Amino acid sequence: MSEKLVLYTKEGSIATVVMNSPKTMNALEEGLVEGLIESLGQAADDPQVGAVILTGVGKAFCAGGDLRAIGKGFTVSAAYDYIKHFHKFVKLLYELPKPVITAVNGHAAGAGFCIALLGDIVVASENAKFSTAFVKVGAVPDLGGLYVLPRLVGLQKAKELVFTGRTVGAEEAVAIGLATKSTSAGDFEKEVRKLAEELAAGPRITHKLAKALLNTSLGLSMDQLLEMEAQAQALCFQTEDSKNAIASFFKKEAPVFHGK
Repeated sequence: MSEKLVLYTKEGSIATVVMNSPKTMNALEEGLVEGLIESLGQAADDPQVGAVILTGVGKAFCAGGDLRAIGKGFTVSAAYDYIKHFHKFVKLLYELPKPVITAVNGHAAGAGFCIALLGDIVVASENAKFSTAFVKVGAVPDLGGLYVLPRLVGLQKAKELVFTGRTVGAEEAVAIGLATKSTSAGDFEKEVRKLAEELAAGPRITHKLAKALLNTSLGLSMDQLLEMEAQAQALCFQTEDSKNAIASFFKKEAPVFHGK
């Protein structure tokens, strides 16, 4: 029996989704994306899950698209359909109503680079290597990369990374905004878990609403955002978590959130 391409585990309130094809450096071979959709959907629907970790096994987070499949050749129509079939996964990951940490353990190249950036918080091991890489095979970034990259690093830096396809290490990734933080390889799993525990312990309705607003904010006018902000805040103030946290503030106690 072959190994599952995607592993899903839940410990307490944290779900961990692991790309598990080290022989291909977790390239997006047939079945892997479907496994990611299934696992991320499971995490999204589980009321016990408060945070999600997405990572890879081996030397790579994800080495990108399956060049063996792409290299067989596509008609324009078939190529369009091939890329479109990834869109459900992209939207699920980007819009998942819970904080997602993309834990970049190694190489994140091509589509893997784009997947890493779709996380809410990107934690890079010192072994992480980021590269758009698409230009090296005569392609443009896909899987939402052209949407998230300029929003993270600015338009000119995004162009430089796309046009050159050069590799960026963990330290530079943090400096230019590709990653949120970097850690030593030895502390990587511990630091990712610590952050996930902090997020999972937070007010879940607040996280869900704030994430949705942040993801749409750059496409809105100030008036539009102010209106959506007011609606979201009105909902937050009705939650047990908000009411209890305000009471805890006046008691000089640390709040405990229950996701209600």
